Amino acid sequence: MATINIEDVQKELNEYITNNKEVVSAGVYSDEIQLNKYCKTITAVKGKYPAFHKIMGHVVQGFKAEWQKLGEAEMKHKMLQNFRQKVNFEIIPDEVLNTWLAELYVEGKTAEEQPISKHIMDDLMAKVIDDLDDLSQAATHDPANFDGQYGNSIDGIEAQRDKAIANTTHPAFKIPLNAITPANILDEYKSFEKKLPKKMRKKIKRVFVSENMALEFADQYEQTYGTKVTYTEDGNMKTPLAKLEIVGLHNVSDDFMVATVDGNLARLIDIFDKPQVTDIQKLDYVLKIFMDWHLGYDFLYNELTYVAVFDGSDRGLGNADLNELYYSSENLVVTP
Repeated sequence: MATINIEDVQKELNEYITNNKEVVSAGVYSDEIQLNKYCKTITAVKGKYPAFHKIMGHVVQGFKAEWQKLGEAEMKHKMLQNFRQKVNFEIIPDEVLNTWLAELYVEGKTAEEQPISKHIMDDLMAKVIDDLDDLSQAATHDPANFDGQYGNSIDGIEAQRDKAIANTTHPAFKIPLNAITPANILDEYKSFEKKLPKKMRKKIKRVFVSENMALEFADQYEQTYGTKVTYTEDGNMKTPLAKLEIVGLHNVSDDFMVATVDGNLARLIDIFDKPQVTDIQKLDYVLKIFMDWHLGYDFLYNELTYVAVFDGSDRGLGNADLNELYYSSENLVVTP
């Protein structure tokens, strides 16, 4: 019966991490995490981060030979946040020995070409990527229950959508739609496109929806028009009118439909405390692997985030002053 020395594995893992320092960063920042492909990356962030922007009123007027002040600049800021994440994973080397040997046999490799340390880290990082792919979309940070369990360690894009809808200081732009069904999905997509602010349409590249909604759209489009929907170079679909890229997210609710100006979806990381293995400890027959990193997802400016709502809300920011400040040309109303 094959056996393995735990001290040897510990030593080999330490050597592997020393010689492959970017292996954890490559996983945490991987494009296999779907949302990472569409995010602007903000670095050197631990905890909270203020995102500033300036709003200017109209400044152009007809000429008259006297000073007539027109236009004001107003600074706004939203506080973004990332969250410190960790992995505390234990492994019994004897239990992975047989799978490692089988992998060597199937791939025709030697132990030198595919050391057991690489086998362990490849499997662990694959799971880290898979977890972060889900968390970045559907997790909600719970300060009372974020540690010792899975699912509450970070705010994903759906939680940030919900916060943006509820935020009265920095509200998202609401786009009211009818409840989406297979019968009306094409009309509701078109309605969403038409209700985007006119001056912002050219700055919006894509719309994020649930994967189920994306598939239903493709199905109904082909049934209605007898042809396949237009696709982007990346294989994503395009909307009928504005030709926005439709990005189907696999782990959000089926009522999820959000668009934003290009570059407004942010990923917050810390380049000084990079994702890394911080320790490998041995206890009896067990090896304990420690990792940690900082990570967060958010919209830099909620006011430039366009969210489908299904509750009869007014189109716009829900505040007359903010509607005038950001979207004066849209003639938005606020129901008393």
